[in-house]
Amino acid sequence: MHDFLRTNLNLRATTLEQIDLTAQEFLALFEHRLTQVYLGFVLVILLVSDPSHLFASVPLGIYALSWTAAFFLYLCVHVAIMLGLAALRYMSGRQTPAVYMPILSLLAFAPTLTAMETGLSLIAGDELRPLLLQRMGYVAVTVIMFETIFTRFVLPRVTQPPAAPGPAPERPEPAIAEALPEAPEFAEPEAGTEDRKIHIGARPVSIGEVSFIEAREHHVHVRLRHGTLSQRARLSDIVAQTRAEDGVQPHRSWWVPRHAVRELGRDDGKPVLRLVDESVIPVARGRLESVRHWIATHMV
Repeated sequence: MHDFLRTNLNLRATTLEQIDLTAQEFLALFEHRLTQVYLGFVLVILLVSDPSHLFASVPLGIYALSWTAAFFLYLCVHVAIMLGLAALRYMSGRQTPAVYMPILSLLAFAPTLTAMETGLSLIAGDELRPLLLQRMGYVAVTVIMFETIFTRFVLPRVTQPPAAPGPAPERPEPAIAEALPEAPEFAEPEAGTEDRKIHIGARPVSIGEVSFIEAREHHVHVRLRHGTLSQRARLSDIVAQTRAEDGVQPHRSWWVPRHAVRELGRDDGKPVLRLVDESVIPVARGRLESVRHWIATHMV
């Protein structure tokens, strides 16, 4: 697995909200059933609505094949652009400004339109070129509209973690290959770690006091040994203060210190981290291998 896949893409949606996704998590979106269903509906709507006005100019079979091929080509180009962006951010090695997502969409749309235009011209003649060019702006706006709907309504559900952590129900534990050595009720952090502090907003907090940190919109919720803390802050700013041996970020909305982790397991088929205080933290599919590697490196 290339390290650049763990790079945050640092995107802004059409409505300017921050989208914190790594390249790995972006690829994992396409594995989710909800994403696949949404893309299927989008393709059907495009075929039925015909924003390119091609239906009356080409046979039905060519029309359906052209739209389907263009749809999947657009997705492939979009993925390639996202991976390229992640690689550039990784090689730069520093924080760079957020990229407006519709710009990336238009970059993916341009070669797709060119390929569609060339293919149809070879099949049906050059008379289709003016038709496609006249509808180019309308089709581009349609594409951005569908992506805005995805980022606003579908993406939050795809990346939504399981229910809020709490005491695990009484039931036999399944066999877990990644089980770690038994830990006490709250494992004592290693010498030196407890005294080190991270700043959550303007407040310094000892790492040894933290059980987990959860991002909630513009705030973070911190479970401490003796209570909780809610502070206006960004999780990425907090994680940037930590070292690899301090803890792990199993999901874009969570960070867990090493002393709080008990084992990697599954809950209703989904990967989770079980903590020594019985909390259950979601593990994003795109980060599962990274979490396993972190456990093998820092927990054994």
